[in-house]
Amino acid sequence: MIENIILFVIIGITVSTVLVFLTRATSKSITPNQSGQYILRMNRLYGILGVIGLVFGLLFMIFLSLSADENDGRIWIMVVFMLLIFWGAGIPCLMYYRNHKVTFNENSITATNVYGKVKEIKWSDILDIKFKVFSGQLVLKTKDEVIKVHQHLVGLSKFVAFIENKIKWTRKELRIPLEINETKPR
Repeated sequence: MIENIILFVIIGITVSTVLVFLTRATSKSITPNQSGQYILRMNRLYGILGVIGLVFGLLFMIFLSLSADENDGRIWIMVVFMLLIFWGAGIPCLMYYRNHKVTFNENSITATNVYGKVKEIKWSDILDIKFKVFSGQLVLKTKDEVIKVHQHLVGLSKFVAFIENKIKWTRKELRIPLEINETKPR
């Protein structure tokens, strides 16, 4: 009984620490590149967690299959279950880290989604913005396009500052969980 409590406390502390780290990185100060564009990328922790998930899944697959008898279906069910857990979490994390990025400047936003598909919109064409709590994505809609921006992009607070200046939505209205350290220019 006490072991279960300790395990759940450790899991809770670990998850909370990771979420605090990811949220703090969203307020990291970023500067534009030589062409005046800001580039937001996913936190490196996504890549690390993705690789860890793939390795753990592979290790479970190898060690459980080596310990299985030919007719022991329970082991194979357990192998499939562990692969679903570890690869089911690791592959999306790795895909977000490798593919998802947002580039923006004074005129437009270009977003590459988790699958590598690129979309571009102009600030002036945005009709609606919503923050989806469950997916952790900021959804920007125009007449023809929809762009989704993940909440754990490093430097996201700069993007939200552009939203506030360009199209007059505020952080409070959108309810984006950001830790803001930047001071707004007057």
